[in-house]
Amino acid sequence: MTDEFVPTPANPGRMLIVDDLGENLKVIERELQNAPFRLRFARSAEEALEFCRETVFEGILMDVVLPGMDGIEACRQLRTAEPYARNADTPLIFITAVRIGQDWLTRGIEAGGIDYLVKPYAFPELLAKLRMMVRLSRQRQAALVGERSRALMEIAGGMAHELAQPLATAQVILDKLIKNPTAPTAGQLADLRTCLANTNSVLRQIQNLHSYITKPYASGRILDLDQSSRNPVPFLDPPAGSEP
Repeated sequence: MTDEFVPTPANPGRMLIVDDLGENLKVIERELQNAPFRLRFARSAEEALEFCRETVFEGILMDVVLPGMDGIEACRQLRTAEPYARNADTPLIFITAVRIGQDWLTRGIEAGGIDYLVKPYAFPELLAKLRMMVRLSRQRQAALVGERSRALMEIAGGMAHELAQPLATAQVILDKLIKNPTAPTAGQLADLRTCLANTNSVLRQIQNLHSYITKPYASGRILDLDQSSRNPVPFLDPPAGSEP
């Protein structure tokens, strides 16, 4: 059975490798020359962060000890600073010659790293960890795509539900006016004006969506336009399984 999330030659994993020693980078490049990865190398945390401004990676291998900013601080900035938002959730594994049990391990995980690799390491171990990062990235992306699709369906349902009543009422009034040869009455025109005003109100709510709040409808859920257009928080897709 094919694993659609693993890197392949046709769909290689996008990896950032960060190490201040050029020889180490050459060794990794040589070890991975036939592996399904597209590699980018950085010699400092600052250079790595600059790359993360412009490129979305599927995995980052970060040395802990670097000149200037260390790898743990670079990871912390990736997770929290807006310029690197596109890589805020990219799996990151630390690599170091320091043995397990040192303070860096705790600090690294707290900063947002998911694992570590201690030098000297075996090539199969490196390869397995890189594959793991790519798989995690692609699984997360697939989940987000599915969640966005569900959210769009709920948004469409909410819009259709809110627009259905005033548009249907307006259609009834217009049908009567078309079939009646006499001039429309003031009451009919007022009713039509009300329907158009209600429609315009719904369109303004759609333009002012700030959040994603749903409500039960039929056998599923639809966007609550009234609540979603009032809430001041930025519009975000909800996490899977969240309650409105």
